[in-house]
Amino acid sequence: MTKKIRVRFAPSPTGIPHVGNIRTALFAWLYARHAKGTFIVRIEDTDQERLVAGSLEAILESLSWLGLDIDEGVRNESPNAKVQMPRGERRIEEAGEFGPYFQSKRLAIYKQYAEELIQKGHAYYSFASPEQLDALRAEQSAKKMPPRYDGRFDTQTVDEARERIKAGEQYTVRMRFDRGETTVFHDAIKGSVSVANDTLDDQVLLKSDGFPTYHLASVVDDHLMNISHVIRADEWLASTPKHVLLYRAFGWDEPVWVHLPIILGTDKSKLSKRHGAVSVLAYRDQGFLPDAMANYLAFLGWNPKTDQELFSRALLIDSFDIEKINKNNPIFDIEKLRWMNSKYIQQMDVPALASALSAFDPLMDAAFIDRALPVVHDRLETFGEFQALTEFLKPGELQYEAEMLIPKKSTITAACGMLSKGRVIAEGCDDWYAESLRQTFFDYCDKQGIKKGDLLWPLRVAVTGMERSPDLFDTMAALGKDESMNRIQTAIHKLEK
Repeated sequence: MTKKIRVRFAPSPTGIPHVGNIRTALFAWLYARHAKGTFIVRIEDTDQERLVAGSLEAILESLSWLGLDIDEGVRNESPNAKVQMPRGERRIEEAGEFGPYFQSKRLAIYKQYAEELIQKGHAYYSFASPEQLDALRAEQSAKKMPPRYDGRFDTQTVDEARERIKAGEQYTVRMRFDRGETTVFHDAIKGSVSVANDTLDDQVLLKSDGFPTYHLASVVDDHLMNISHVIRADEWLASTPKHVLLYRAFGWDEPVWVHLPIILGTDKSKLSKRHGAVSVLAYRDQGFLPDAMANYLAFLGWNPKTDQELFSRALLIDSFDIEKINKNNPIFDIEKLRWMNSKYIQQMDVPALASALSAFDPLMDAAFIDRALPVVHDRLETFGEFQALTEFLKPGELQYEAEMLIPKKSTITAACGMLSKGRVIAEGCDDWYAESLRQTFFDYCDKQGIKKGDLLWPLRVAVTGMERSPDLFDTMAALGKDESMNRIQTAIHKLEK
């Protein structure tokens, strides 16, 4: 394709964006960046009854957190603004030559194109009342027929319809297409798709309140905004024949259709809250890193054809290709996401990680973070776990059973003796750093012919209170000499009781 790549993310502000919504945005953004194209955000707010306060802000905040910068459309304050607003307090602006980018501001445009379809014979005025439509659905349900408009008013002339409109009757505009034919289109992922027109409903295009449905608004906007690729969830595949017919009715070139596979839960059912389909911002608030989240979401339906799993943002952009999107529905696995996030955390050096933790929770003591990080760096999966993982490093008596101090195939007497030896060795250490402590204790074991496990097991339980714990010497260094000595002595008392 020689046409400039222009892709859009067009959410409806009817709820908090979950991972499926944002995965769609990520794929569109990656393709735009890969192709050096334009990433556009358009807000589809024509369903006024379902709008949710704060939804738009959450959508834009999610994109901002993930680093999906917006070239055109609705976005937070200008990326070139000298003063950046705090998180959650950002101004919203529209930028670009194809605006407005809120569909609720484009009603006159949709009415114009609905009228054009009527003039061309591809749409008609319908005066079916809500009561008539309810009765029709009830009759079809009783006969076990699929719900479908019965085409009433299809044969009414335009002049007759306009007389009724002048008389004050409410109306909708419905789509008309040739029955008995087949609509064929190509999807970049699904391949060739054929649908019999007889299975399609006479879709409402313009509602009685003057607002368009998604079908008319999205087609008109995608054309007027020069969208080259329509990248959206697989749920919209069933509606695409209607959109294709609208493009052809207008005489417009179609975009490339790209319907992304649906994300499933681990039980292979549609993703829901119990699987992790929560707000993307909830993952931010749990302490996931945006680069890890983007990396993980990119792999939900896209396969780079390599065994590599950790991709930098630059590598994702360079590698991303629509042809590598799978047909099969991917599985959202929160444990895999946690693993990937831990790998990103482990790649961060301690100063950078300390800074990120302080930003995540400004109430945490910076000095404590600096002391504790070397101990839990390799065990940390999310920033939200830091407090719980480091609780044992705070001064105070640990709660654990005395039996934990005794290694397998050992005795109380032997464990108590090892703790006493460890206390003497520690007492003689003036250089209280992890590697110095490690070297001192290891040298002692080598010289005395003591198995390291026999000496270090009870000491590790004594200073951490855990059977499975972080490195002993990192912990002792973080605790400091006095606290370490106190905990070893407390452990000896536990065994002597």
